[in-house]
Amino acid sequence: MKEVYPGIFLIKEKGLFSFLKPPVNIYVITGEDGLVFDGGYGSFCSIRQFSKQYEEIERICKKRGVNNKINRILLSHCHADHFSGLLALKKKYGFKILLTERMAELIKSSESYRKSYTIEKKKSGGSLCAYLFDLFSKALSKLEYLLYSSYWGINFVPVPDIVITENCKIFINNEQWEIFHSPGHSDDHITLYNREKGVLFSGDNVMKSINVWLGPPRSNLADYEKSLEFMLTLPELSLILPAHGSSLDNPTFRIREILQWRKKRTEDVYRIISDSGENGITLKEIIWKLYPYHSKIKRDFARGWVELTIEELQKSGEIEINGINLYKAPAKLIR
Repeated sequence: MKEVYPGIFLIKEKGLFSFLKPPVNIYVITGEDGLVFDGGYGSFCSIRQFSKQYEEIERICKKRGVNNKINRILLSHCHADHFSGLLALKKKYGFKILLTERMAELIKSSESYRKSYTIEKKKSGGSLCAYLFDLFSKALSKLEYLLYSSYWGINFVPVPDIVITENCKIFINNEQWEIFHSPGHSDDHITLYNREKGVLFSGDNVMKSINVWLGPPRSNLADYEKSLEFMLTLPELSLILPAHGSSLDNPTFRIREILQWRKKRTEDVYRIISDSGENGITLKEIIWKLYPYHSKIKRDFARGWVELTIEELQKSGEIEINGINLYKAPAKLIR
């Protein structure tokens, strides 16, 4: 537990294996009408971690003579490491759950949540082998999901206590905070900003030393860049509190750095495709050229942003599909 700004505390939840359960930040804005930002994991160990650190925050407030009353919890976006603990924290502390309409629809049930990540795949054929492989893949996917949901403690929210709009203002301790829709990492993502303090809760959109995961079907590169560019226009922005890692006291520099990095990676993908000539290149080959000496985990993690980049290059007419999985630059652009 750490006080990252006067009266704002960071609670960090950790798992045994960081690559399976990455550390996640939950923020507690203390005061007579305080608020918790994000819900973290819902497993027994995670809630116990939160409770232990939350009790310490309560002791600090009491020692300072602060009348600490927190009865709301606000979600940044509907990824499982952020919403899984909502119901457990509501049950334990009586927090009212605040969601946007889009969030409420996404996490109302397991069926709704999983459907939001379903990508329509082209049928490979009507052979018996293809049919059996499809059945096996679905069974494996269900087993994987059961193990994953149990380890993370996923709990869905059938009905939120309060539904808010994606762009609105709320009061926390009699101070006005702005909530604005910031899609990119996910289509439902929101951020929370206090102009007087210059404090921005960025969720997963901006982090200090790592790049955010991006991938279909609910990420969008163009939206992500627009969200970052909008953050650059926020007056008095001086501190970003991200959902993972440590806080950023140089927010403008970091946001511009991310934008420059995204531009470079788009150029890298285009160059690789262009250099492949008329024969084209597959997605797998593009990823291998981008990450020739990295682990399979790294390449799998990167697959999403590469797919999104290819989509953007297709939309702009800079590349085209040649066959089912083959990409190439249009002939007029190949030098």
